[in-house]
Amino acid sequence: MIIWELINKALKKVVSFDGLAGQDGSEYAEYQIGVIPDTNYPVIINKEIAITHHTAILGVTGTGKSTFARNLIQQFIKESDTKVICVDFTKEYSGKFIELNPKNIVNEIRAKTIFKCIDYIVNEQDKFANQQNKAAMQKAEARLKRNFYRSMIEFLLGDQQLCIFELPDVTNTTGVLEYTKYFFRCLFQIARDRKNYTKKICVVLEEAHTVVPEWNFIGLSEKSSQSLVNNIGQIVLQGRKYDIGFLVIAQRTANVSKTILTKCNSIIAFQVFDKTSSEFLSNYFGAKVASILPNLKFRQAIAAGKAFKSNVPMIFEVPELDS
Repeated sequence: MIIWELINKALKKVVSFDGLAGQDGSEYAEYQIGVIPDTNYPVIINKEIAITHHTAILGVTGTGKSTFARNLIQQFIKESDTKVICVDFTKEYSGKFIELNPKNIVNEIRAKTIFKCIDYIVNEQDKFANQQNKAAMQKAEARLKRNFYRSMIEFLLGDQQLCIFELPDVTNTTGVLEYTKYFFRCLFQIARDRKNYTKKICVVLEEAHTVVPEWNFIGLSEKSSQSLVNNIGQIVLQGRKYDIGFLVIAQRTANVSKTILTKCNSIIAFQVFDKTSSEFLSNYFGAKVASILPNLKFRQAIAAGKAFKSNVPMIFEVPELDS
């Protein structure tokens, strides 16, 4: 309790509420995500910075993390110049944003074509180099990229504000990792060219361990799997160059690529118990503040980072939200 009181005392000196006007002049750039316990001091997040500099939301099931994350995504969508892509291998998000009628960014027919091309490429890569059909591999890669490009352009130039990127299988196989890799490569290629649009893109990585797992949690024994995950991680890290930001949502840091998590400039942590998460978050919050994490109550979290006004970690309470 002493630590809690000291933090709140410090916050009274540094936290102020200037309404919803952002630092960049945007009317809706800032959003109140909660208040400091037992006070009226608001905790404000700058949505612009939260997207462009990547944000992570961590916490175990039953702490209010998922409802909070979905509400924050809704706030991102309200930004007229932001498109949101939810990478969700759990197949839960399509039922959580019913009013937006989200669709899979890659329809079923194109997904089957892409997976067929990937299977061919992976099978050829398993052969000795002198036995591989290079020309056919190039054609397969060109075909799968073409299907990705068409799907993404249709979304980015359309009226839909949010779409889902799902997979028919949630297990971490080489094919799934390859599919994810090509998805990010094609997305960044389009964003880099920026010939037809100027909108920002927020990519939500729900249950991030299924999208960018730490290599030793992949479930594959080949050394190539580690290289592939690192490849995906490096692609993700290039996002900021092209106005692509990431919202990383996870239960445990141990299962998620540290290459990704360490590039999140803002962290919102609900209750966690495992040692790995506490040790990782102590780098952001300090060891004493991180030690509070297992004792946080329902809808309580600790926030720190570039997207917040305070220069110290803030313990805050999330208001009751419609799940």
